Amino acid sequence: MRKDGFSLVEMLIVLTVLGILMALAAPNLFTLMQSSTLSSEGNLVRNKLAQAQQLALSKNSDIEVRFFEMADPSAAEQEDEFRGFQFFQFNDLGKLMPISKFYRIKPPVVISKEQSTLLNPGSNKDAEGKEYGFLSPSEGTYPVPVGDDQIDATYISFRFRPDGSTDLPGRTGSDDTWYLTLLQGDNPRGELPANYYIVQLDAFNGRVSVFRP
Repeated sequence: MRKDGFSLVEMLIVLTVLGILMALAAPNLFTLMQSSTLSSEGNLVRNKLAQAQQLALSKNSDIEVRFFEMADPSAAEQEDEFRGFQFFQFNDLGKLMPISKFYRIKPPVVISKEQSTLLNPGSNKDAEGKEYGFLSPSEGTYPVPVGDDQIDATYISFRFRPDGSTDLPGRTGSDDTWYLTLLQGDNPRGELPANYYIVQLDAFNGRVSVFRP
């Protein structure tokens, strides 16, 4: 008479099958997790840009949005990429001061400089427009939090005006629109991967929209 339960051989067979199934599912699960991170960080950028525009309207003041290029040692990301952003407003002394916390984009997601017209200071070649205050994108340096320290990081910025518009010209010098492209950090430069998240900005009315493949 056979006793209830599994024999050692049967247990080994079950464990082997489970191991094979997990090995087959792991890459898809990892890809799904990465895609979820890209979506959540793209939504963060989109929502915060919309919030910055609303701040400009409600405060009747320019709101500058700065995107910072930096490493992220806490996540073993040593290469400088655009990984964070922050809002600034003029104080009573006419100095731009931060009015929001520093928003850090979760790795491995970054904002691609090569695939983002909004991160190219040289893309504004509208000399006539600059006479009317369409000065962005502009660049500078400002200290940002890295661990327990503050380090000077390069930033690219633009401003929302009190009427909700921006200080960007209507289009770039190459007649392109203004946008940010979020990618997984390990994607090759110079070309768009299969999965990406584009946040597009209308220079005239400040409207923020999204494009996904």
